[in-house]
Amino acid sequence: MKPISKFCIAALIPLLSFSSSGFAVESATTTQTAIEQSAQGKVVWADLYTGDVQSSLDFYTRTFGWTVKAFEQHNRQYHLMYDGEQPIAGVIKRPAERNQTNKSLWIGSVATSNVQTSVDNAVAHNATIVFPPHDFALYGKRAVIADPQGAIIAFLDLGESSTAHQAIAKKWDWAQLFSVNPEKAAEFYQHFGYSTEQIAANSQSYYLIKEQELRASIVKLPASAEQRDKWINFVEVANLAAVLQQAIANGATLLHQGEDAQLAIIADPNGAILGLAEQEAN
Repeated sequence: MKPISKFCIAALIPLLSFSSSGFAVESATTTQTAIEQSAQGKVVWADLYTGDVQSSLDFYTRTFGWTVKAFEQHNRQYHLMYDGEQPIAGVIKRPAERNQTNKSLWIGSVATSNVQTSVDNAVAHNATIVFPPHDFALYGKRAVIADPQGAIIAFLDLGESSTAHQAIAKKWDWAQLFSVNPEKAAEFYQHFGYSTEQIAANSQSYYLIKEQELRASIVKLPASAEQRDKWINFVEVANLAAVLQQAIANGATLLHQGEDAQLAIIADPNGAILGLAEQEAN
């Protein structure tokens, strides 16, 4: 099982982050299939849906030093953000009629071997399809669902026939589901091949485990928050203190910071919530 590199439990908010170097070195004979299998159930990509594309792009380029490339996809503009030479996220225009709770929303994509099967399984267990399975021209096939308690998550089949996804930055290493009913949420995600394990000393928090690796956690949603389940995706940064300082200067709001100063949650100027984790030295 992947070793835990950092662990912090704050009031109602247990947070985890892992070193991107946690996987054992693979031998030269490792097949592409084995590599794909090792990513199953892991957050491998994220898209930012925003009502104000330009202000979102400005925030992330100025805060994280990411760069942007734009191209047309399905007759609407889609922007790719790069961390150095590696693509790390997409930015998509979000229609105004969907801006009911946030002007902007991060949606993480978890790797799956078959998007259609995952969606059919989700619907069979009372999930709602947000975007049906479709070709994601960059990296494979993708679909977006809302689970039975309203949390939005995407499935992404990276596709063994294409190697383009191998360039993706390996910095989306963790996700945490804040849930009104963690036990019910854990039962739902077990249908996708995750096993669950209670977080020590907290009966309302769970780890999601797949391929013998910790992939995500489910924790109780604080009573003070809007009572709707929400996934928060964590991206690694080289210097958390510096990024937080820059994010706040650029209009973000600090929602939570771990006691060890290695984890934080922010809301960007358009309301999208994002987790940050200090990247460990190799």
